[in-house]
Amino acid sequence: MSRCVILSAGPVDEPAALLPLLRFDDMFIAADGGWQLAARLGVTPEAVVADFDSQSSATVPHSVASVRLPVRKDVTDTAAAVEYAWEKGYRDFLFLGCTGGRLDHQHAALLTALSVCQRGGCCVIADARNRIEILTRSPYVVPPMLGWSLSLFALDGPVHGLTLRGTEYVVTEYDLYPADSLCVSNACTEQEGEIAFRDGVLLLYRSKD
Repeated sequence: MSRCVILSAGPVDEPAALLPLLRFDDMFIAADGGWQLAARLGVTPEAVVADFDSQSSATVPHSVASVRLPVRKDVTDTAAAVEYAWEKGYRDFLFLGCTGGRLDHQHAALLTALSVCQRGGCCVIADARNRIEILTRSPYVVPPMLGWSLSLFALDGPVHGLTLRGTEYVVTEYDLYPADSLCVSNACTEQEGEIAFRDGVLLLYRSKD
């Protein structure tokens, strides 16, 4: 299937910088206030999944499915939007509008991305200056991104046997723990790099100033 792009209500200062991330066959779902981001990107979501605490359902055109959630609920609007897409068969996700605002909302989006990966899907959280991925499979080829840093963190426990090739700082068979900041601000030095590990879950940040 094509990729599902979840549009959330976090602040986006440079919507035009997100347009190169989009694919012609993406399917869009707005999580509550993400409807405004959809308008700024010039895309029409297939559905709006929301409790409508940040917007009125009257603003959603009749041609767009509206999935109303209770205000008092056990999941975030973003997580509910993912479940809506998952039930339709989507396994590849891009989250936009999930960073740059409240840190608790950003962390919740990260945990939602983790749940996607733990179920066999894949997910990228992105904004104009950051790309965040959760790696559960090894090896992983790091695409070249000139001027972008590369940072790795252990998520959900230690990552054993971490090896980095094609990076400014080479790492070989290192056990990375959640409180370890060794792998912050690395960079690719070749056309592409490689991340390998025996077990664990890695959090990969690609960032630029």
